[in-house]
Amino acid sequence: MIKINNYLLFVITITFSVITLGAYVRLSHAGLGCPDWPGCYGFLIGVPDNAIEISNAENSFKGTSVDIGKAWKEMIHRYLAGFLGIFIFIISYIFYKNNTSKLFKLSAAISILVIMQATLGMLTVTLQLQPLIVMFHLVGGLTIITLLWILFLRYNKNKYFNETDLFTNISTTQIKRLSLLGYLTLGALTIQIMLGGWTSTNYAALACADFPKCHDSWWPQMDFYNAFIIEFATNLNYEFGRLDSPARVAIHFTHRIWAIMVTTLILILAIFSFKAIKISYQKIISVFLVFLLFVQILLGVLNIKMSLPIYIAVAHNGNAALLLMCLVTQLYLIRCVKNNL
Repeated sequence: MIKINNYLLFVITITFSVITLGAYVRLSHAGLGCPDWPGCYGFLIGVPDNAIEISNAENSFKGTSVDIGKAWKEMIHRYLAGFLGIFIFIISYIFYKNNTSKLFKLSAAISILVIMQATLGMLTVTLQLQPLIVMFHLVGGLTIITLLWILFLRYNKNKYFNETDLFTNISTTQIKRLSLLGYLTLGALTIQIMLGGWTSTNYAALACADFPKCHDSWWPQMDFYNAFIIEFATNLNYEFGRLDSPARVAIHFTHRIWAIMVTTLILILAIFSFKAIKISYQKIISVFLVFLLFVQILLGVLNIKMSLPIYIAVAHNGNAALLLMCLVTQLYLIRCVKNNL
């Protein structure tokens, strides 16, 4: 029988794969590779792949042109996401059978999120890449992998976070301040992830083609009002974006500015945690957090300098998930120390 520990790590790995594959699908402009849901041009298994099937599909879905490559990218992502949903439901069943109520409640909440995520996936297609829906779909995936990681940490609390290890010389006041800083940092990173999603879904990643300036200016022409206004039209196609250049520049520039805030907070949190909490693996987490932060910055700069190569852009999405998970680990450890003082 597979150990719960190994199974949780397996599901987290699959979740990470779904997130990165979803980024690849979106960045390769295959998000509308199938105009319907859950099938593809009416096919639940496979996609139209011969002249007759393609002709019938294009006649049935007026205004579309079958691209077999894009259709397969979209369907492979859907299949993998479907299997992931089943794997997560099994986690809930395992903790229900083991009568671990707290872990079951968290796993049940994740299962509910999976259903919501599937609904967002459907709306992403039926509403033709409406930016708000696509952004929340991205955030939903990162939320699921983060909660799965918290589930893993809680399940292994006695193994990795026992009371002997958590004995430190830190005062209650210090750990409370560190905890507050951790939550503030998590909030800031969450906003940055949402801004990144908004940048991507509005096709604003290359709105500024130079760095560190934008259009050779420290403060370029920007339209903040239209940049963050939300359209709820259901008959518009948002593929490749609908905003003009000043609005896209405003989105991109905001993402850059907020990145400075997030970088500052993460560095402060990592340094203070490294110095205050005398636990060896906590120091490793602090160092790894800084490492992932600078990898994320480097990938962001390379996206601009190299005109958004897909492998760099996908890595930027994947590293964001790792950075979030590492920050959550840091915050979880701080909470463990706080609760045992």
